[in-house]
Amino acid sequence: MTYRYGRDWHPVLRRPIQEISEPQARKRFTGGPSLSVSRVTDPSGGLVPDYTLTINPAGMYVGAVFYDSFGSQVKHYHFYEQADRPGELFLSGLTVHVYPDEQTTWLSLRDSKAHTAFTFRPDGWARSYFAITGEPVAKVEEFTDVDVSAHWVPMITYGDWDRFGEHREPGLPG
Repeated sequence: MTYRYGRDWHPVLRRPIQEISEPQARKRFTGGPSLSVSRVTDPSGGLVPDYTLTINPAGMYVGAVFYDSFGSQVKHYHFYEQADRPGELFLSGLTVHVYPDEQTTWLSLRDSKAHTAFTFRPDGWARSYFAITGEPVAKVEEFTDVDVSAHWVPMITYGDWDRFGEHREPGLPG
C-alpha cells in the first residue's frame, strides 16, 4: 500500500490537495496544521483511495472517509479526544450517503439521494437522523443507554493509519 499526504483528497483530480512528502506529514502530525492521509493501491494516481484520514495535530481528531468505486464519499467517521479519557479517541459520529442506482461517475455529497447520520456521546446518548433528498421531513430518533464501549479506541500514532481506515459500526441504535 502507498500513503499519500496533503490537506485532503481531491475526488475529481484523484490526488491529494496540496500534496506533501512523508517527512512533511510527520512534522504536521505533531506540530500542525492538520493533514490528510489517503491509502491508495496504485501510487501513480487515477484511482480511488481505500480511505482518507483527516488528522488534527497530535491526533486530537481523526476523520475517516470511505469511497465508492467512483470516488464519491459513502461513509465518514468522526473520532474526538475527550478531556476525561486522555490517550483515547471516541467515535462520536458516523454518516452514510446513498447515491442513485444509475451512478456512472463521481458524485458530490449534494448528489446523494439519502443519508443517515448517527451522533454518539460517551454517556450513552445517541441520535439517528435519516433524510431523503427532496423529502420535506427527516426522521430523527434519540436513544439513551446505548452501549458505546466499543467507540473508545487508543489515540492514533504516526503511521497507525490502517487501524482508523477500518469499517466499523459499533453500537448503532435501531
